[in-house]
Amino acid sequence: MKYLPGEWMIIKRVIIYVVIAFSFTASGNELPLKRESILRVEHPSAIQYASALIQSGTSNTLVYESWSGYKMEKAWLRYTSLNFDHGVLDKGSLVNILPESPSNIVSSVSLVNFNGEDWLYYLEARSFKSEADVFRAKLRNGVLVEIEPVLLKDAIAPSSNIKFHRVSRNSVAIVYTAKKCCSLYFALSNDGVKFDSPLDIDSSGFMPYLSFFSGGDIVYFFQKSFRTSQTQPSGKSVYIIKTHFRLSHNLGKTWTEAIPINLTDVTVHDAKAITRPDGNIDIYYVYPIQGSSGLSLWRRCLNPNGQLGVEELVVEPSFGNIAKPTPHRLNTGEVLITFVEQGKVVLEGDHNLHAAIISRDASCDIGPAVIQ
Repeated sequence: MKYLPGEWMIIKRVIIYVVIAFSFTASGNELPLKRESILRVEHPSAIQYASALIQSGTSNTLVYESWSGYKMEKAWLRYTSLNFDHGVLDKGSLVNILPESPSNIVSSVSLVNFNGEDWLYYLEARSFKSEADVFRAKLRNGVLVEIEPVLLKDAIAPSSNIKFHRVSRNSVAIVYTAKKCCSLYFALSNDGVKFDSPLDIDSSGFMPYLSFFSGGDIVYFFQKSFRTSQTQPSGKSVYIIKTHFRLSHNLGKTWTEAIPINLTDVTVHDAKAITRPDGNIDIYYVYPIQGSSGLSLWRRCLNPNGQLGVEELVVEPSFGNIAKPTPHRLNTGEVLITFVEQGKVVLEGDHNLHAAIISRDASCDIGPAVIQ
């Protein structure tokens, strides 16, 4: 039986994962992660959001979007090499990737391995809410090459938070919020360049993200704002943000009802997910820990039946006010997690990118208990 390059890579990662699962000691990178286990990637004055990881042999390149500030007026892509030798995470020089474009914004970076090749997807636009052009390219020696326009049937903007994901051996999917807010869409492509007409999933929200189970089912994450009965001193209503997910067993033709990720807290933000070698999914997300004013990073397992595992605290609460997690599966089977620390006052904090390695996936014991 012959395997496609992408399928053979998955098989090798599973084999490696099984081997290392028995080789890690109980003391290795236990959760929650301590400050000394976390690498600070960036520093002021720019702020960061999403990241993508390119792995080739022993080379590991972290690509991420960096913004000039909270007004979202200018953005560009940057990259750095990462070194994982002997369980210690270190970085190389921080370098800008500058496509030849007059655009003020280059953002929404995603990495898709399609037919054995790593493609970076990104968009270019003149402002945060203006119509964007979408491209894919390969990163070689710090330069974007083989740049191709990506053809969508719908207009999007940087505010759409578009994300690209491979959902099967020959399909790439996108999820995004409507340019005028706030309908959520899903579309497929058989070649990674030309996308079908988008399907409205009949939910509204923002910060969409997609992941897939090894059996072919997919899960759509999004967060939504809800008005509460509480009021601010000004008299305005207090709103909370809650993250939900919907499952599809037929590649986006139909979706289950929305299910909240967490029932123990009213505020849950920024869900991202990663496929596990056992076929399930681990979700990473943030919400306030009891007695803390900031957001803490959590994770839990999700199976194709929509059942959630116990929650695990990923980073010690004293580290800071965490947001925008992105998990990446390493060739070793471990997980590289990136996130930002916002500071006590969100619009005044550094909002800089950090990274850490997690040795094991989350427990898949189904139940409401919380592991702290």
